[in-house]
Amino acid sequence: MNRAEKVETVAQLTDKFTRAPLAVVTEYRGLNVAQLNALRRKLYAVDGEYVVSKNTLASIAIKGSRAAVIGEMLIGPVAIAFGFSDAVSVAKVLRDFAKDNEKLAIKGAVLDGASLAAKQVEQLATMPSRDELRAQLLALFNTPATNLVRLLNAPAQQMVQVLHARSQQEA
Repeated sequence: MNRAEKVETVAQLTDKFTRAPLAVVTEYRGLNVAQLNALRRKLYAVDGEYVVSKNTLASIAIKGSRAAVIGEMLIGPVAIAFGFSDAVSVAKVLRDFAKDNEKLAIKGAVLDGASLAAKQVEQLATMPSRDELRAQLLALFNTPATNLVRLLNAPAQQMVQVLHARSQQEA
């Protein structure tokens, strides 16, 4: 890799670290190309990306950024999973993939500038995703309106039941 390619790689990594609220450092030793490509596809589906890069270039890219806390994790053959929109979904994909492929190990992460240990990344994966939280919030907003409609509808429904019962008695 010549100097121009290294500069371009550092620029791309810097951009990724800047845009991504979540960056997970993983050790991928022993995974083959097909497995890495499968992981990349799964991460791409949840607006994530999996990048294998040289540790020295990644170290240069994180200097002075909020991702600088992962500098000590960049030892050995590591790759970085970036989550650009939903950090929980990316953590879930990595956790599930690591369960199926024991050779993938999560070393740690940075989430909005805060360092996370491997156990904390697994805890992040157990949280509801952004879409699940939105659905819960909408249900919460809907509940008072539903109760109000039920309350307003109750007298009319009771009147209909009384009239129906009266018509049954006359028949």
